[in-house]
Amino acid sequence: MTQKGQSLLEYALVAAVVTAAVIAMSTYVFRSVQATQQTIQTEFQKE
Repeated sequence: MTQKGQSLLEYALVAAVVTAAVIAMSTYVFRSVQATQQTIQTEFQKE
């Protein structure tokens, strides 16, 4: 029984780490998309 509980705890820990990583990376992805949009907008304003 303890083996099953330990396994469930390990899965929960892995899921928490993956979720935290995705949330942290989403900030950088969002900034990258904004920078790309700004570059495109700047290029269009030059013409």
